[in-house]
Amino acid sequence: MTEIRVVSYNVRYANRNDHHDAWHERRDAVARLVRFHRPDVVTLQEPVAEQRRDLRERLPEYAFVGRGRDDDGDGEGCPIGVRTDRLRITDHGTFWLSETPGSPSTDWGATHPRIATWARVQPASDRLAETKRDTDRGTSDGGHRAFLVANTHFDHVSTRARRESARLLRRRLPEIAGDADGTITGAEADRPLPVVLCGDLNCTPESDPHQILTGRDDGSESDADEIGGRDGVIRFRDAAAAADLRHGPATSLTDFAQLIDSRRIDHVLVSPAVDVEAFATLTDRDDRGRYPSDHLPVLAKVTLPTD
Repeated sequence: MTEIRVVSYNVRYANRNDHHDAWHERRDAVARLVRFHRPDVVTLQEPVAEQRRDLRERLPEYAFVGRGRDDDGDGEGCPIGVRTDRLRITDHGTFWLSETPGSPSTDWGATHPRIATWARVQPASDRLAETKRDTDRGTSDGGHRAFLVANTHFDHVSTRARRESARLLRRRLPEIAGDADGTITGAEADRPLPVVLCGDLNCTPESDPHQILTGRDDGSESDADEIGGRDGVIRFRDAAAAADLRHGPATSLTDFAQLIDSRRIDHVLVSPAVDVEAFATLTDRDDRGRYPSDHLPVLAKVTLPTD
């Protein structure tokens, strides 16, 4: 098994009305937090174009993909970044959480267009897998299979939009993991990729959308197929519930100064082939003593199957 550290972080969009918590006051702290924890994969929610540029500049050790949700590629995005000393992205894309996911669109009463960005990820190279192993963790990248990372942000108002978005992800991500377009060849083509789904779902684990994603309350899909490649659905597991070790508060929402209780709305979910060793909600504050965002980042330490 290969260990991967994944962080999901809603960094809050650049709202000029945030005064002393405006983006230019927070951007360095957001980047330092990521650099300190050194996840192999980092997924971000809400950054607009200027924030994506700022974070790319401040996180040069990461390669990022992902566009904004608007027609022209602007607007809030759900970018995915990987540490280039360990991983590389071989393919990526974005679809909309709507009835027409292939084009910019809004449905189901959502207040804004909502998207999911995905990336197929592989080891950086055989040479790097040998020479840049993380000896402090006692792990190596040798024999590591490719995997799929998806990053999303559900609507904050429409309950129906969140439910339908969850159903769409359960259908569409197996198509991508099973390579519906036929671009994967060899042994990988015969089996779907392991999937890690991150995001701000704007709902807690007890909610309908979360239970749809985890296969506990679907209403339209059979729960019999845990992952079925081109024709099946994924029954995700919540990394927080599956983890052998859990650390941090049971909420992921702040007002920049203090925690808002019982609002764990930021999640890492994994397909059945992925094991979860640890899950943490990170409570790092900046040098002003404030949280760098109105969300806390969540970190999952997962292990992927090897060939």
